[in-house]
Amino acid sequence: MRPRTRERALVVPRVALLGALALGALSFGATAPGAATLFSEDFNGYTSFPAFDPFLDPVNPGLPSLGEGADEAWYGIRFDNPSTAGSIESDLAVQQIGGLLNPTPVGRFEDEAGLAFQINTIGMTGSTLDFDWRTFSATGTDRLRAGYYVGEIPAFSSSSTFDARSTAYAWANWTALLSGKNDIFQHATYALPDNQASIWVVFWLDNGEGDYGKIDNVVVTAVPEPSALLLLSAAGALLALRRRRA
Repeated sequence: MRPRTRERALVVPRVALLGALALGALSFGATAPGAATLFSEDFNGYTSFPAFDPFLDPVNPGLPSLGEGADEAWYGIRFDNPSTAGSIESDLAVQQIGGLLNPTPVGRFEDEAGLAFQINTIGMTGSTLDFDWRTFSATGTDRLRAGYYVGEIPAFSSSSTFDARSTAYAWANWTALLSGKNDIFQHATYALPDNQASIWVVFWLDNGEGDYGKIDNVVVTAVPEPSALLLLSAAGALLALRRRRA
């Protein structure tokens, strides 16, 4: 997802106001007074899956795609040596039924690979990440890990997948938020940095070919700073005026 930017000036050209209004892809939510939703994914847009197989979970393999039913843009990444040779995409999927306590579609990943997305928190405060997660068949040192990286990852400008092993974007350079395993879905909430033009958030499974990490109901919210709220209000007023004149 390309970074979203905010104009800080209170008086700006009409084009800038309309551009800010386009950013009204922000939807105001109920997490906190005046909170805006910067990212939201529940994978429920996926409605077509392979026929039920009693021995296999019905999945759509590969990176979650807007064209197939994802609500947001996703990227695939690998952080360690996989147990089985294969592409990053081969270790990612959307599963039809998340499992115990979650009968809806979920994002799934295995074998040192994960799902990532990008947000922009310029002009925002109280940036918060919420999500549901679980592991399946996780044993030994298998862990579902979540974290974030502040800055651009150039490889994602030309490809939707990136092998981060032995690069400046290896896991050691990310801020870790979660490391755990649990057979039942549970909810997690973490703070993210404010006023950053590019933040990458990732969920991946450390270890585990055939052992899975699953995520659902991924939401990032934040509260626009007063200057950003004024700009959005001005943009909305301008659009209403243009409609009345049309």
